[in-house]
Amino acid sequence: MASNSSSYTIAGSIYANYIIQSIALIVIMQFSIELSTQLNTDLIGVGYVASGIGFGKIFLMFISGMLSDRFGRKPFIYIGMSCYGIFFIGMLFCHNIHIAFLLAIFIGAGNSFLDTGSMPALTECFPCSAGTASVLIKSFISIGTLILPFIVTFFHDANIWYGFAFIGFTIYLFINSLLLAPRKFPSKNTVICGNVGTSNYFIGKPNIWFEGVCLILMGFTTTATFIIILQWLPSIAEKGIGMDPIKSKQLISYYSTASIVSVFITAYVVKKILKPIYCIIILPIFSAAILLLFLFHLTPTMSLIVAIGMGLTAAGGVLQLTLVVMQQLFPDKKGFAVGTVYTLSGLSFVIIPLVVPKLAITNISYAILVDLAMALSSVVLGLIVYSRFRKVVDINKI
Repeated sequence: MASNSSSYTIAGSIYANYIIQSIALIVIMQFSIELSTQLNTDLIGVGYVASGIGFGKIFLMFISGMLSDRFGRKPFIYIGMSCYGIFFIGMLFCHNIHIAFLLAIFIGAGNSFLDTGSMPALTECFPCSAGTASVLIKSFISIGTLILPFIVTFFHDANIWYGFAFIGFTIYLFINSLLLAPRKFPSKNTVICGNVGTSNYFIGKPNIWFEGVCLILMGFTTTATFIIILQWLPSIAEKGIGMDPIKSKQLISYYSTASIVSVFITAYVVKKILKPIYCIIILPIFSAAILLLFLFHLTPTMSLIVAIGMGLTAAGGVLQLTLVVMQQLFPDKKGFAVGTVYTLSGLSFVIIPLVVPKLAITNISYAILVDLAMALSSVVLGLIVYSRFRKVVDINKI
């Protein structure tokens, strides 16, 4: 069992890694001008390189989750950090678009290994505050996506070689690895105990093929709910309502700000007021209500309300709380939980961009309908999980 000071140090290193993870996921497109010149390609070619991230993430997430349950969390955190380092250093010397694509796969691999090592480790470090510890990941992800555009702008304006940024990211990872090295991680068999401090809360046996599958499917539906808004709200506002293109794009700024605020609200709520099992039902209900109102009131004011409302409800940590509930039900399969839930989450990043544009060409409102369907699916799946949760868990003890 890790000491309190060790747990906080481990958590600090994990959160610090998530800043780099979020940077790595968007760094190719942020430095697209420099990389397109280096690789002798255009924006489409850079997009091809970036698509390697998805392949690494989807194909490795499941297996790395199972291996994390078998061999522990620390090795996979280090493997994930190493994968990011390979990408950052490798890109400095890469001049072939296909090799760059292979290097981008290391970003996806790093994402998979880091998630399946870090997320279970956080719940094991803080078994009585698992929901809060998991949701806070979102805030550090937001920090990375917030600061990188400023870094890119600085390098552009100062005419500094982008490679120095990549070297800086690698040094950051190396220092973090040294801080993490002496720390002893808690047992991978640690049971999430809830806020009342007990781990003996089972009154029945959870069924991985029923409530487990429902939670895994929620990895897809909860992610799809915010992806559609993130990718399509500006187009809906511009083409469906007639908003000014600049103002429609600004809606995402409101959405992002609301999502950051929501992380801290949700973290407080699951710590002091509501258990994660209730939140994974209530938050999608609010999302569905907002989308239903939007469907019948396509106005600029409503677009702003949707941007803020969906940032608060859909992007504030529902996916992480879904994962916490699955880890509560299956404490000996926490890595498996991360691997399966996040594989379905990653799959939504592939399927939604393929499906929604074809529907939106016919009628822009169809994008809202699909989003509404995803939110309602999350509600139904959450209710099914809740009905089983009450039968196998003493909710008063968790």
